[in-house]
Amino acid sequence: MAKKVIMKGLTFVIILIFIMILINSIFVVKTSQRGKLIDGLYKYTKDNYDVVLMGSSHMNGGIDPNVLWNKYGITSYNYATGGQPIDVTYYLLKEVLKTHKNPIVVVDLYYLGLTDEYGDEGYIRNVLDNMKISFNKLQAIQNCIPLKTRISYIFPILEYHERWKELNSEDINYDPSKYYYEKGFEAGTTQYGKDNSKVTKTSETSEIPKKTGEYLNKIIDLSKTQGFKLVFIDTPYDYTSVKEMKNWVKNPQKMFNKVKEIAKKNKIPVIDYNDKDKLKAIKFDFKKDMNNSSHLNVWGAYKVTEDFGEFLKQNFKLTDHRKDSEYNQWNLDYKKSQAASISNNEDKK
Repeated sequence: MAKKVIMKGLTFVIILIFIMILINSIFVVKTSQRGKLIDGLYKYTKDNYDVVLMGSSHMNGGIDPNVLWNKYGITSYNYATGGQPIDVTYYLLKEVLKTHKNPIVVVDLYYLGLTDEYGDEGYIRNVLDNMKISFNKLQAIQNCIPLKTRISYIFPILEYHERWKELNSEDINYDPSKYYYEKGFEAGTTQYGKDNSKVTKTSETSEIPKKTGEYLNKIIDLSKTQGFKLVFIDTPYDYTSVKEMKNWVKNPQKMFNKVKEIAKKNKIPVIDYNDKDKLKAIKFDFKKDMNNSSHLNVWGAYKVTEDFGEFLKQNFKLTDHRKDSEYNQWNLDYKKSQAASISNNEDKK
């Protein structure tokens, strides 16, 4: 009798878990971040990307894969999401590498400055809610999330159950691919209108926060064990924009100087787009090329992307795919992205 009760109980639990897994995706909020990750991680995996772009919003609106394609014939995808902590970047990268073998991995290191043990929950959900359940995801949940909320990352319906009132056909028949032509890139069309704050250049270094430094080393170790090339980048922003943030390093420039030391030791290129000489060389205008104090707009992203593409061309053996008929969809996606950009700019007028 007791065995029957136990078996019925286990059967009920298993069925309940199965149902929860099936309907999780319906309840998760359908953001642009969700679409780009589903496409880039699980749907468009037939061909390996030459380059994968990782990081937070600084990278999300920093390098445009469509420009890399049009100018250099390089295939790439931008996996960056707003507020993505570096520990989450590490596990997202491991997910990317399941289907895209040995790409050049480019990581924007802005979020090395986070001093809290955990990132913002909403930003983390932008990534983990949109990853399929796997051992890698479970590791990410264990290491990137406070204990009290971990279960809701395994079963997102526990977080979003109240959305049942607002569910619609898009939630049930969600199609992420309608924006795939953007290749994960998102940037604003506002012109900041202010100069960069004057920061005295220094060669001094400061330590990287403990946890972010740990995951920086994990990314470096991953590149060695899996054999992919790694590039670090620091996209333009006003270093003083973090001075009021209590959970951030006080002097990002000193921290990045430390990063450069680590990168040099490991033979990893670092592209510093906050270097005055570099900005001058690409004719970067902080007033016109920034969306705000911390993020590029589409014009700034074009300048950075064009310059970065030249760096890739000069330093890596990459095939120009533009005349290869198998990549014709990339030409079509570029044209579509340009049409959308023109339309967005006209809407701003």
